[in-house]
Order: sequence, then structure tokens, then C-alpha cells
Amino acid sequence: MDGINLIDEGHRKELLKFLLVKTAAVRRGVKPAELLRVRHCYSGVNKDGLRVCLYRSDIYVILGLDYIELKVEEGSSLVLFYNPETLRRTLADKCNSRWLARLGYLPEWTTGEMLEELKRRAATCLIPHEVGVFIGYPLKDVVGFMSRIPSTPVHHATHWRVYGRAEESLRRMSIYEREESDANEALLRAKGVSDFIDMITSRKAS
Repeated sequence: MDGINLIDEGHRKELLKFLLVKTAAVRRGVKPAELLRVRHCYSGVNKDGLRVCLYRSDIYVILGLDYIELKVEEGSSLVLFYNPETLRRTLADKCNSRWLARLGYLPEWTTGEMLEELKRRAATCLIPHEVGVFIGYPLKDVVGFMSRIPSTPVHHATHWRVYGRAEESLRRMSIYEREESDANEALLRAKGVSDFIDMITSRKAS
């Protein structure tokens, strides 16, 4: 019997916990994308005491999000989960689009073509730094990091390095943190994965 059929909803939710919480803001359209490392097998012991594995192909189906695998390695993959409409708007933003064009991402490209170019570049380096724009970081912080200028000393900046004025960076961090916190609370109340997803998608924007 396939391991996926031996996993009850509670156990499946536990194995997926990190990914469900981290992708909640993307699911709700608050964040354009999230870059995560997905193991090819999340293993555990089910209620019958049997060793089971939740494979990455099963994970993608359960999450139900658009995604692209930027790197596939031996035991895990670097995956960009994204919200098509939010990502489209982010990449089409005038400042983002103009800057990305200087890097070779043509303004007339579709979101899919942008993602394919990002994947092509990811094959030749650790990870292209412009991915920061794709995952909702302020452009000034992406440019600052790439330009190696001194970062702004902000003690409570927990998601990425801040460059220049901190207000917008901290505002976005606060929004993303609130989404994760709300998702953690929803996960505790949810009866299963489907129930969690329903709770997240039906919740009103803060």
C-alpha cells in the first residue's frame, strides 16, 4: 500500500505544518511568492505505528499552490510557491519592471517566462539575488544587498536585511509576520489540512 494512504489527517497536517504556515500569506495573496526548501520525503509514524512518507509530489497536490522548482537536488528541492495574480502585479510594478529589465527580464514577458528565466539563472548559481523582488522584498533592499552597501541597523528586522529608510521594509515584515502568526493559530484549530486551507482563504484581510 502506498504510504500516502496510511497517513491520517492529523498526521498529514503535522508533516505539512511548516509549509502550510510559510505559504499562508501567498495563498491569501498578501505575498507574491515564498521560496522554500522542500524535502523529497517527510517521514513519520502514523496512528497504526507504521513508518510512512509524504512525498514531494503529494505535498504539491495537497498544498494546491502554483509553484516552480528552481533547483532539484538529491534530497530536497528549492521551490518557489507563488500567487499568480499577486506575483504578476509585483513584477509589473513600474520600478520593479524597469529594474528587472536592466537585468534582462523583458517587460513584455509573461509571469511564466519571468519564472523560467529565474529558473535558468538558478541553474548556474546558488540563487539569483533578484528573487527577492519575486518574494515581496522592497526593491531598495534587494538592490542594496546586491550592491553591497552598508545595511541599515534595524534590530527587529527579522526577514531580510534593510537598506535605506526602514519604514516600508518593517511594514512588509509586520504584515508577513502577522499572516504567519494567524496561520499558526488556525493550524492549531483546524481538524485537517482541508479545514486549515478553508480557514485561511475565508479569513478577511487584516
